[in-house]
Amino acid sequence: MGSKKGFTLAEVLITLGIIGVVAAITLPMIIAKYKDKVLVSQAKRSYSIISNAMLKAKADYNFNSYGDFFNKNNYSTAEIIEILAKELKPVKICPKGGKCWTWKTMASKKLYVNGKTTYYNLAGYPSMILADGSAIYIGVYEHNGDCYSSYNGYKTDGKGNPILDENGEKIYYTSYDYRCGSIKVDVNGEKGPNQFGADTWDISVKKDTITLEFYSVLYDDTLTYEYYPEGIE
Repeated sequence: MGSKKGFTLAEVLITLGIIGVVAAITLPMIIAKYKDKVLVSQAKRSYSIISNAMLKAKADYNFNSYGDFFNKNNYSTAEIIEILAKELKPVKICPKGGKCWTWKTMASKKLYVNGKTTYYNLAGYPSMILADGSAIYIGVYEHNGDCYSSYNGYKTDGKGNPILDENGEKIYYTSYDYRCGSIKVDVNGEKGPNQFGADTWDISVKKDTITLEFYSVLYDDTLTYEYYPEGIE
């Protein structure tokens, strides 16, 4: 009878080691892709829910445009939240700020102010929490129904430091906006990553439409964000 051949202990250990290395490399990628897929699905769902609520409000209240709705001359932010709440059916409303949106939010890419990275702080602003755990912030811009506004700022370099002219003075400019306001939504609430372009989205409210104009997630399922810590140079 011939002798039976099998794997030696060394061969088994080497094989297990190779499998372990491959798993260590591929599993994080697989998990990350899955998480991104979930966030994409949540983004689309939240956008659809909010868009439908806005359309319903426009029809129910006979608004000629969203400029009539998101207009401080017609409704306070608290009143706008109450109108949308009829369709969104939140489990919690914070019309004057409070404990609905309590966490900081990262920009989609590194955001600098005076040379250091910073996060947005939306805590304390009018917002609400929906049954699915998503948080919604309502922002209304200063306009007269035409959804046209302007504001002044000063030029900065790539690290958020003011650019000075030959006299050492800040260089100011005027920026224009054609939005009535914005609806920011964190699709999974306080749960991370709490970052625009990942789980948080800025929905533009324009005179005749609602759009995710700053992102392509609705068309190519792509999330665009880079993690960064706060307060580094």
